[in-house]
Amino acid sequence: MDLEVTLLGTGVGIPHSGRAQAGLVIRAEEPILFDCGAGALLRLAEAGLSPLEVDLVLLTHLHLDHVSDLLPLAKARWLMGESEMEVYGPEGTAGWFEAVRGLYSYLKDLDVSFTVVNPGDEFCLNGLRIRAREAVHSIPALGYRIESETKSVVYSGDTEPVESIRLLAEGADLLVHECSFPEPFVITNHATPRRLGLTFKGAGVKRIVLTHLYPQTVGFEEAMVRDVLEGVGPGVEVEIGRDLQRISI
Repeated sequence: MDLEVTLLGTGVGIPHSGRAQAGLVIRAEEPILFDCGAGALLRLAEAGLSPLEVDLVLLTHLHLDHVSDLLPLAKARWLMGESEMEVYGPEGTAGWFEAVRGLYSYLKDLDVSFTVVNPGDEFCLNGLRIRAREAVHSIPALGYRIESETKSVVYSGDTEPVESIRLLAEGADLLVHECSFPEPFVITNHATPRRLGLTFKGAGVKRIVLTHLYPQTVGFEEAMVRDVLEGVGPGVEVEIGRDLQRISI
């Protein structure tokens, strides 16, 4: 079964022209939304998806640039006559959502259910097998592997390039991995090109799409791709992701 990936937002918490905050949709038959940062709801409409089609959301972590449009999405569905939605995410997801929802008494009828996802969990949703592994970020964070019978996509969320995500990505058809800054930035909690490439060398990933791009990457996109390629070695396609990009595998 083929998978279609739509990048909704490839940006970060700092406004960056042309890049909404984090979000992507993966679908075989029914869509699953991964992360829902500011601008993701608008990008859904621009991608031709109604909020009513998106009743299942998986979150990598609870930073605002990955969750700030989650309540607006639930509200949009409610305004359109549908109050139910399922959200999967790390410990604390329900508490965060209810704290924000509680500020708006008129949203009391939202029927949002929550499932805690821990590193190592494996489950099936919408006919797809999903595995979660620990990412390395400034707060608890997850990366996900999504598999149909024949295809696989890995979404890193926010993380340093680490062994847990490398193992998750082994043999994947597509790896959507954050690459927040170009060389020669030295950072923690995020990825830079050379370290990313070296981490996934020999992992058997077929294609890497770089996302979660800070404004500091502007003008360095081609160099970032070259730096990843230098580390990961031949036989892997590498490119900079863009908002509303569709990838079929």
